[in-house]
Amino acid sequence: MSAAPTTLAAETERGAHFRGRGAALRAIGDWLDQTAPDRRPLVVTGAPGAGKSAVLGQVDSDAGLLVSARGKDALEVATEIARAAGTADPRVPGDLLRHLRERLAAGRLDLVLDAVDEAVTPAEARELIHEVILPLAGHGVRVVAGTRRADEQGDLIGEFGAGAEVVDLDDPDYFNELDLAGHALATLWQAGDERAGNPYADVAVAGPVARRIAALAKANFLVAGLVARGHGLNDGVPIDPGTVAFTATVTAALDTYLPGISPAGATSARLALTALAFAEPPGLPLSVWRVAVEALGGRVTDDDLGAFARTPAAAFLVESTPAGYRLCHQALNEALLATRATTTARPDDERDLLYAWIRHGHATGWTVVPDYLRRSLARHAARAGLVDTLLNDDAYVLNADLGRLLVAAEAADTPEGRARVRLLQRTPLAATAPPAERAALFSVVDRIDRLGSGMQADDAAYRARWAHTPPRLERTVLEGHSDAVYDVCSVPLDGRNFLASGGDDGTVRIWDPLTGRVERVLDGHTDCVRGMWAIEVDDGTLLATAGHDGAIIVWNAGTGAHLRTLSGHSGWVRNLCAVPVPGGPTLLASAGDDRTVRLWNPVDGTLVHTLTGFGGWVTAVTHLPVGPHGLVASTGFEGVIALWDPVTGENMNAVVAHDGWATTLCAVRVDGGVALASAGYDGVVRLWNPLTGGLLGAIEPHAGPLTDLCTVEVDGTVLLAATDETGVLHLWEARSGEPRPSLHGDVSWIRALCALRVRDRDLLATAGDDGTVRLWDPVTRQAESVFDGGRLGPVVSVQAVPWGDRTAVASGGADGSVRFWDPATGAALAELSAREGPVSAVCALPDATVPLVAAAGDDHVVRLFDLRDGSRGAELADHHERVNAVCAVGGGGRMLLASAADDATVRLWNPHDGSPRGVLLGHRNWVTALTAATVGDRPVLASADKDGTVRLWDQDGRTLWQQLTHTDAVNALCTVSVDGWDLLVSGSADRTVRLWQPADGRPGHVLSGHTAAVTGVCALPAGGGRELVVSASLDRTVRLWDPATGDCVRTIPVHHRALACAAVAGTLVLGLDRGLLALSF
Repeated sequence: MSAAPTTLAAETERGAHFRGRGAALRAIGDWLDQTAPDRRPLVVTGAPGAGKSAVLGQVDSDAGLLVSARGKDALEVATEIARAAGTADPRVPGDLLRHLRERLAAGRLDLVLDAVDEAVTPAEARELIHEVILPLAGHGVRVVAGTRRADEQGDLIGEFGAGAEVVDLDDPDYFNELDLAGHALATLWQAGDERAGNPYADVAVAGPVARRIAALAKANFLVAGLVARGHGLNDGVPIDPGTVAFTATVTAALDTYLPGISPAGATSARLALTALAFAEPPGLPLSVWRVAVEALGGRVTDDDLGAFARTPAAAFLVESTPAGYRLCHQALNEALLATRATTTARPDDERDLLYAWIRHGHATGWTVVPDYLRRSLARHAARAGLVDTLLNDDAYVLNADLGRLLVAAEAADTPEGRARVRLLQRTPLAATAPPAERAALFSVVDRIDRLGSGMQADDAAYRARWAHTPPRLERTVLEGHSDAVYDVCSVPLDGRNFLASGGDDGTVRIWDPLTGRVERVLDGHTDCVRGMWAIEVDDGTLLATAGHDGAIIVWNAGTGAHLRTLSGHSGWVRNLCAVPVPGGPTLLASAGDDRTVRLWNPVDGTLVHTLTGFGGWVTAVTHLPVGPHGLVASTGFEGVIALWDPVTGENMNAVVAHDGWATTLCAVRVDGGVALASAGYDGVVRLWNPLTGGLLGAIEPHAGPLTDLCTVEVDGTVLLAATDETGVLHLWEARSGEPRPSLHGDVSWIRALCALRVRDRDLLATAGDDGTVRLWDPVTRQAESVFDGGRLGPVVSVQAVPWGDRTAVASGGADGSVRFWDPATGAALAELSAREGPVSAVCALPDATVPLVAAAGDDHVVRLFDLRDGSRGAELADHHERVNAVCAVGGGGRMLLASAADDATVRLWNPHDGSPRGVLLGHRNWVTALTAATVGDRPVLASADKDGTVRLWDQDGRTLWQQLTHTDAVNALCTVSVDGWDLLVSGSADRTVRLWQPADGRPGHVLSGHTAAVTGVCALPAGGGRELVVSASLDRTVRLWDPATGDCVRTIPVHHRALACAAVAGTLVLGLDRGLLALSF
């Protein structure tokens, strides 16, 4: 190893001026040059000004990567490392190791990572250590990390682990005063050489001065450099070494140095540099620096500042990078800000800076301002106590770095600000969307949740015109699983909590609850994931997951590495929990359908105990911190709770707890003790004394089967939470059993829940049968909106209908009514009570004399209504199973009504008198969809069924063609015009949309992308005579497709399961499982 300066030093602490620290450099070089990697990081630390960055700047390694973490988050650092190593960008920090495996196999890799303590936030510094540094070191990368000992969140050295090697530059072993004198001498020479007549060109003259500076600098290289630099630039004749005197602090040295620096235009050097001291990394672009100087009371131009930064005296303190200007050392920032604070309060300065930068953003345009303002303004707002100001600035929010804004947004304290926070939390996809798309995403969430955020969407790619949906009470909805979610658990990492979820799609996802972003997807199970639990161990956090494949997989939660698989269960594994053992390792308990509970050591995979004697499936297991060893409680299909000693495996007690299947257990801390709560299919929550088995109390919410239990603390009170199969979160005070108001979501079945600490609040996370993970604030008591006459519920059919001299929207669904709406405003126009059961389909029968609407349903009957006055017409009752679809077909005075049903028939009717006109036979399963089409100038009828078959019929009831290419039920049909020709469109439960030539059934494009069943299709006018295909899906999205190319041109998240769609008078109206949503383009 050599000690040549590198680009890292130029980026940090003027490494070219630095001399000395030979002992530290030799220690680092010896560590790097070991034959085998240490597999622990080497940490270089020291007081501010001790020369950490400069030392790292001297490290030279042929196999080395040199990176600074200053002002970056963990992902940005990981990305920089990946690019320097020539590998793909990681999606999350923990992915870096996986991406580097091929590079590591090719040979040695060294990483010098400076300024860990100066990452964008303390939490990011810790994530960087645990997600990047420690995993890389553990896999053979020689990592040298530079950091202060602590930051505002506390100790940093300890985060590297007890085994980390530390080079402490404050240790006498690594300091030699001659090194410091050499540094001062080099600085005197270089400063003097920058002007004519250098008084320190002679080493005989400069040496004594340098040694005197070193003697007084108290081992601080920054102080020595400032003092030496000042003498080198300003002394006309050499100073007498005996008269050199100064206070060995950065503040004092800076006070002496600054008067020798020329001003920046009409602004003093101190003020110009103080403006930089307020900067967030990576520094201020020139225009932003100018605005900051002016906000602090100076007058300056961009040219003035550029010239100032290039002067020799200022250049010693100011770094210029492509991103902007910044002070070269954090200690300089601190010294300048401390001095400024003696005359002006820091919040006042931050306020003035914030307002000045906001004005600059509006004047320049937020889309083109320097990226610094979009990324870093939120932190300035937080320090100024003005987060609400930023949140309510539409233009800023549409362009800002939302991840950073959300971190600051927790401080919002006005109703308007909190509404904006809810908007950001519920729109996680907005973080990566451009402004027009972001505005559109916000408009949908604002409408469906009635947030009243006031966000303007004039330039949006599309916008929500209106919605009739009950507001979601959830704080955040995390969408990503393609099927039901079965379990959730909190995952502690890097000083904060993440959330893990697993479900029917076989994946495990780890989410950041602050941003709603998926941090990692773990794919290792071959079937549904049923249970999970996080276990903290000495070197990090493990995540155990289990499911229908009978396997228990242990993952490194930080990196996503699959560590081991625990095999032994012979059936589904339904539940997991950690079992701390006094004086021993934390065990993992697993409950299985093979009628056993197994205790494992998750660190090495050892099976410790197998607990038997159950009479049925074991469905729940939990740990109770009572007794000398603690207890493991288990229950299951037979409703008996068994209590076990985890050390001996002995059965300590058994209690007949429930009448039938017991589904869940949890420990409840009350009155200084611990109770055991249980619940199950009998709908009762019972609390037990775990030592005696005595019943302490029972709570009956009258909610039917209960699915899960947990506790959460709110304002010092422990609450017991229970979930059920109707989507309700029940809450009680654990001590008294007094009920608290329940929380109602928009998912029919909550499978699991857990408590999740986010910042300083405890939230509840739930796993939903609709594939969502939802976060709830148990303090929130937001009332749900209810329509006059009752809530809409699922809307399965929407159609355009004539309404006087205009067009209205007709909707039908679970409430048994057909409702009519103004498509532009969403105003209710009328309501027809069609039946007691649900409406499955509606359609209009346009007729200039008697306009009708048809409504079908589960009672096998199609009912007709006169749209002029709502009076009932004919009832068509020849079907003998549920009617799934109705449509008008024909023309030229021969308008008929077609109906399709589960009886595998399509029937034709005269809609005016109700007389039957024919039965179309040929389908072999439920007929699920209908649409009218044309072949040439002939009207035809298309039908589809549950098998996936599409048929085309002529007016005489003859089959023109049939095609079976869908692999599951066809749920919807429509036609779309392409270059003047109609194509047939089918949407299926197989998640695809297919296009067909109606003339001969030739298949066209297959439109793939939905992750759940397609439930509705329609044509949407797109201008210029073009039409797009719209598809609605249970994956909670609507997609727009170009039928000519088969390309998806837009995906619109609608946050509820989409069941139907129709384009009506320039508005796209969607039927959702929770109501209606209308979009305009």
